[in-house]
Amino acid sequence: MALALQNNDETYSGVERAAILVMYLERTLAKALLDHMNDEEVRRVGMAMASIDRVEGPDIERIVGDFVRELYEVSLMPRTGPEFVNKVLPDLLEDERRETILPILKRRVNTEFADFIGNRPPEAVAAILKDEHPQTQAVALSLMGADNAAKIMRLMPEEDKGEVTVRMARLKRIPGELIDDVTTAITKALGRDDDFLDVGGVDKTARMLGRLAKTENDRILEVVADEDNPLAERLRRRMVLFSDLMTLTNRGIQTLLKQVDRDDLILGLKGATPVEVDRFLENVSSRAAEDIREEMEIMGPVPKSRIRGAQERIVATALKLAEEGAIYLSIGAEEDDEQE
Repeated sequence: MALALQNNDETYSGVERAAILVMYLERTLAKALLDHMNDEEVRRVGMAMASIDRVEGPDIERIVGDFVRELYEVSLMPRTGPEFVNKVLPDLLEDERRETILPILKRRVNTEFADFIGNRPPEAVAAILKDEHPQTQAVALSLMGADNAAKIMRLMPEEDKGEVTVRMARLKRIPGELIDDVTTAITKALGRDDDFLDVGGVDKTARMLGRLAKTENDRILEVVADEDNPLAERLRRRMVLFSDLMTLTNRGIQTLLKQVDRDDLILGLKGATPVEVDRFLENVSSRAAEDIREEMEIMGPVPKSRIRGAQERIVATALKLAEEGAIYLSIGAEEDDEQE
């Protein structure tokens, strides 16, 4: 390793500046620097240390500052917070902190990327992904949130959708370095400049498919089934829409309502069709139905993301009850309209 510290003043030679850097860095960092030097470089730095009497504070600050700037210029230091979180922070934390804190930080990084994509034209994102490898496309779609991914998927070539869907569903954990490479490349291309992140392959892919028109997700699942039929079946089972709950019997809806949070029910119905609202409320008392309708009206406009969240939680409860045999849920409604 050639420790090339530029000599921006006449006070110290290059090797003396290297010696001062090693002297005043934290011990583990200094050791790491020395480990990367050959024997001759260590000898020269050691001789320089022996000849240095005293170093003034401003000189230390300037030398260390120059070193950090040089690392930045040659891309040896993270240039962004997300890059630091993905590439550096895991090595700085103890095992317990790494396990508890890193997942929270990485979810924050992932959310910021999804927000960024959500504020860009889907056509622009799709154009950037068009020529990428299917695995890169799958990683990118998995990181940008189900709503964004569905918008991009609609714009992708028909012949690519099946393969990308298979790859998304098979993703379980993505290396942090790959996350940073993909998100950085896309954000730069769109005009802005541990180790693993759990992206929930099957669940997230199923949610994306659920936001496509039924005819479209049927075509995609046919392609997936040709390559991996069990995977296609798993996706179908998880791809339950709120509208699919209309296939429940009255008794089934009553069983579901006993397990659903009341606030979620009101929010979920806020975004439902009049037919769906009536179907649910005919299975509660007239007084309860009246109260729910009144609260829905008082609530006023609600962000679609909150409505979707409530509906997804209701669907998750229905799936759990179906798995337990408490209700029978017929998946795959005759709904061809695109989900919003």
